[in-house]
Amino acid sequence: MSRALSSPRRLRIALSCATLALSTTMAWSTPARAALPDHPVITEVYRDALGNDGPVGREPTNLHQEFIEIYLPTLDDLAVGLSADALAITFYEVEGDSSSLNTGLVNYRIDLPVFDLDPSNGLTGLPRPPSGLVVLGWVDYVGSPPVGLAGTPSTRLGLVNGGITESRDYTFIAINGAQFDGTTNFPVPVAVSHLDLVTDPSNGKISQGAAVYMLVDRNTPGYLPYCGATDPAPCNSFPDLPSGFGLPVASVLDAFANNDDANFVVDKQPYAPPTGDNIDLEFILPDGGAFTSIVPQLEENGEGHQRRFIDSVKTSEDALAGNEDPALDALTVYLDVVNAGPFRPTPGHAPFSASGAELALADDAVQVFDLLAGTTAHAGLIAANIGGNRSMDFVTIPESTGPETFVSFFADASDSPPIGQALVGPMVGAMVARDTADGHLETATFRVEDTPDPPLSTSARSVTATYRVIDPTFGLSELGFPLQGTALLAGLGLPDEPGVANELMTTSVGQWLAPRLGVSVFDARGEGIVLLNPLTDLSNPVLVDPLIATIPDLPANYINDPGPLGKPDLVQTMLSSAEVRAGTGTYDASFNPTQTLLQARRFDLIPPAVTTSSPFVPSERVHYADAGGNLGQIHSGLTNVETTRGFGLIMIETHLGPTGVLESGETDDFGLVVRAAAVAPTSTIVPGEFIPLSYSGGLQGADIDTLNLPPGNVQTSVVLLDLEHLYDEMGVISIDRLYVVDGSGAREAEFIDVFFVPEPGFVAGLSLAAGSLLLAGRQRLRKAGRSTA
Repeated sequence: MSRALSSPRRLRIALSCATLALSTTMAWSTPARAALPDHPVITEVYRDALGNDGPVGREPTNLHQEFIEIYLPTLDDLAVGLSADALAITFYEVEGDSSSLNTGLVNYRIDLPVFDLDPSNGLTGLPRPPSGLVVLGWVDYVGSPPVGLAGTPSTRLGLVNGGITESRDYTFIAINGAQFDGTTNFPVPVAVSHLDLVTDPSNGKISQGAAVYMLVDRNTPGYLPYCGATDPAPCNSFPDLPSGFGLPVASVLDAFANNDDANFVVDKQPYAPPTGDNIDLEFILPDGGAFTSIVPQLEENGEGHQRRFIDSVKTSEDALAGNEDPALDALTVYLDVVNAGPFRPTPGHAPFSASGAELALADDAVQVFDLLAGTTAHAGLIAANIGGNRSMDFVTIPESTGPETFVSFFADASDSPPIGQALVGPMVGAMVARDTADGHLETATFRVEDTPDPPLSTSARSVTATYRVIDPTFGLSELGFPLQGTALLAGLGLPDEPGVANELMTTSVGQWLAPRLGVSVFDARGEGIVLLNPLTDLSNPVLVDPLIATIPDLPANYINDPGPLGKPDLVQTMLSSAEVRAGTGTYDASFNPTQTLLQARRFDLIPPAVTTSSPFVPSERVHYADAGGNLGQIHSGLTNVETTRGFGLIMIETHLGPTGVLESGETDDFGLVVRAAAVAPTSTIVPGEFIPLSYSGGLQGADIDTLNLPPGNVQTSVVLLDLEHLYDEMGVISIDRLYVVDGSGAREAEFIDVFFVPEPGFVAGLSLAAGSLLLAGRQRLRKAGRSTA
């Protein structure tokens, strides 16, 4: 028989007991190059919520039970050292919840029957199934045999999806099938440690919370089985994963962990205990521990996880020794699985990267979107390509809609990213009348036609979506009550365009600003002359970096400004904002240790900027922030919209690093605070009072993150602000300061300048030529080392 050359993986796993440095380069990317695995891998682990998946009282829309899915390699791919005639593998779950009494102990062990991958010399175990997939299924049951399953014990082929009676190309193994008369047509495990026949039939075995899932080779020299912590058998239940001396590291074929700790950050693993936060799994999978580098920890958001592609390669499985990066593996190799989709539990179905594209739509219940009055939206339905690493084209056509008094739906076309196992957003066109009331609801059904790659056929599926029109005038307090006027903020992302020096001047923003600067529009720092010069190369860090109004990095350089008599200062304003009082943690790193100074940058608006005028209306599609401050979400009716609403403040932010490399943008969160100048006689606000902005009706003080601005790889962000509700609801006529508050402590919010419309009747007489003289003077001051902030 032929075999692939021995993989260096086992040697590298044995060496993983040494401390491995976490790569400092983190990015969302496609998985590593495709390669068929030479060892068994876990392709899916799925658990249902308690009590809703049994045959008794089964919900019609939830036919899945708990299951574990494993892929077995072909004989030709099998690594040397693994038994082709008696492949004996075992699945473990180890408790990782820091609050559990069984932390570090085995929750359960499932010994699979022996598989024979080389039937040419006689079958000594179960044959490898045609698909290579093995499903270990669990069903909640009452009665023996249980009622409510499809078929009979003699015709039933599996215990998933309400019972299987038709032929399958995978092998089904019943985790608990030996406990009732239903196992005629499928095998059961060699051993399970431990089944509690009082609670497990209704609770299942796959645990909630933090746990390590491992697939091991029990043929490995030195391997000894470990028992479940509740097993009455007299054997050890503590595998001591950190040391690697209990369960041999060389026996581990595949592993990952799920973590539901609120302090867990997926791209900062592994953790070196103690962190002081007692994070789940930090003592079970510590930095430098034997299992850390081969066990990526995933955020537990849904009911389970799946491997993106069978042939996606983790850094602990590739041929590059020493590059093990569990954080990168967690971000690129695995997906969440939820009942409502679009990544659904799919027992016995796992794609390869070369599989054809396949559309999956989420359930109607989660197809809910906000639309902003006065915009034309192109909201992306919640969907995914669950097939291979291929692209798809979509046309979305309304089938039935409401009376369309306020919202007019129309057919829309869109393309997905050229990658499988990824979220996509078949766009739905919706024109929303400007006078639509806040909270107005519309429901519509759409036919989604998709052309997969390869184009085997064009399929059409229907989905019903619910739309809520928003036109918020108030933000919210931490208790959810109306609080102050809300701002509308939108973003426009500008990538580096080949052959274009100044991308800003190719937009309606630049074209609107240029003839008005110094006449009816002004800027806070005097950099507008440079920003609006078509020859300014926004991709040149030598030119751009000196323009940035950097946020202070040292706590000693943080700022605080006094408020008017009887009103809080800037720091106290932020500390008492709804965002901070709600306990979101957004600005935890934004204050000095004594909370007397704030990590922020001040922009003086001279003359004061009016809130009552929003004259600029962009012609491009823009991306409004939602109530949480998020921009550019693919499944949002606030993303990718044409608007009839105007803006009065325009902020220019760069994502260009000092070496010319784009910053990741993952930590460019920022909040905005304005200072009132002129107010109406009836206003409760006084001149000089600070106002933390909320967005689209969200919490006062919420932050903004421009990371997800389409189309991606954004070099320059244009942040547009409509502050008219500050006047409408609070009587604030104008503002004379704008503060950018760092929301992450990383100083990646790097604004260059703020353009604004001044008070009515202000005559500056400042021409672009005069502005050039001012700019030259400012540059001379810089060279002399004087502050010009």
